[in-house]
Amino acid sequence: MLKIYLLTVLSVLCCSANAQVTVTSVLGPQELAVVPFDYAMDGTEITLAEMDSGLFVSPYSIRAFYEEASYGKMTIRGIVYPYRTNQPPLFGTGYTSCYPEDAVIANQPDVDYSIIDGIVIFPHDTASGKSCSAGLSSSEKLPFSTPVGNHEFRRSGFRTQFYFPNDFSQTTSSTIAHELMHSFGNDFHSNAYIKIDGEWTLQGYGNLFDILGLRSQASHPCSMIKHKLGWLTENEIKTVQQTDTFRIYALEKTLPGKTQALIVELPHAVDLQPNDAFAFDRLYLEYRGLTGFDYRSPALRRVRLKDNSYHANDNIHGLLVIGVDCTSGDDCLPMLIDMRPEPIGGLGAGYLPHEASDAPLLLGEKYTVPGNEISMEVINVNEGNYIDVVITMPAVASSIEPYRLDGVEIYPSPAQDYIRISNPNAKSLTARLYDVYGNLVLNGENGTTMDISGLSAGVYILIVRDINTNRSMSRHIVKL
Repeated sequence: MLKIYLLTVLSVLCCSANAQVTVTSVLGPQELAVVPFDYAMDGTEITLAEMDSGLFVSPYSIRAFYEEASYGKMTIRGIVYPYRTNQPPLFGTGYTSCYPEDAVIANQPDVDYSIIDGIVIFPHDTASGKSCSAGLSSSEKLPFSTPVGNHEFRRSGFRTQFYFPNDFSQTTSSTIAHELMHSFGNDFHSNAYIKIDGEWTLQGYGNLFDILGLRSQASHPCSMIKHKLGWLTENEIKTVQQTDTFRIYALEKTLPGKTQALIVELPHAVDLQPNDAFAFDRLYLEYRGLTGFDYRSPALRRVRLKDNSYHANDNIHGLLVIGVDCTSGDDCLPMLIDMRPEPIGGLGAGYLPHEASDAPLLLGEKYTVPGNEISMEVINVNEGNYIDVVITMPAVASSIEPYRLDGVEIYPSPAQDYIRISNPNAKSLTARLYDVYGNLVLNGENGTTMDISGLSAGVYILIVRDINTNRSMSRHIVKL
């Protein structure tokens, strides 16, 4: 029995050198200045009341969406200012042909720039020949010189209408909810890997269960993004350390202390598409109960197929597997992996990203992670509430146990108060002591002595690793 637990511990340690998802901020209340510009003055403008309702007041407002998605950890609020007229005209190419220049945005005398976190611009003009996107946002606060001094705030611009009561995303505007999510520090989209003609292919916007993707099946951001923003805390996330059965609760519900996501660190990176830049060093596992802003009517869940018929897509309560790449750039990138990669409906979706509409791993289905001795199987589904998943971790002790660290000795065993680590060659070592269940109980960095006097009597496992060579040795320690 002891050997089984030891194998589990060693399998967890293999990925300890990987980068981690950096938790940025819970954000809290975000103050917005909503500033509309009227260039056409033709009476077809979005009204100020519609802006206020769509952003802040409606039950389907952007504010309501963010309060639900963050579990009440953040909100947006602000002032909708009167339309600007007699402003410098739009000109230039790209951004400046569709939105006012920054110098104009930052020079509105009635706006208190000192208190805002972001500015939202709604230009209204009827000039033809422009190719303007429905929305744009900076992915961070930018510096501006304003009438009340130098300040930093986010910049978002929209050329889109509001929908009352809501559009398909269950918000008053999925475009605005999407772009504001960018402004909170997410300069990426939530993509997906699907199979086309038997080969994995990356699809931009392909996570249909994410506001940063196409959001046709659900709207909440995925668990990795919620973790990054501090909305999911360590109280709601578990890192899988050994073979076990896990209950994962619906991601969109406010359930403090309940497990709403699992992280599986991968011993070997998964490169589904070798000719692109991405490989996964971990997986985030989640379940959508399809409630609240994640709700979709059956009519919205259906998928148009290549022959223009429709696939009902009415069986999607299962495990969403998000591959995460934390090594390709400055940010960790989430990508939904289609767990059922055969053509949807037997024909394939008419619009390729919709191939991921049936992405969840369903009841009784099993997924083995390529290149890793890790598998997962959904064994129970309580629709709308939780799923139960068995995750089997690998036994990889044979790749580590044979190595010895030259000159390093561990003694004594049995031990009563201290473990000594002889390190005559001055190697850069880490030392971690685990109980037989795989729980870390002591952590030492470059230490030659570990105080175990406070531990209960029993058998423990000490793993000593050379940071420079990544080689390890392990010893059983009997505590008296």
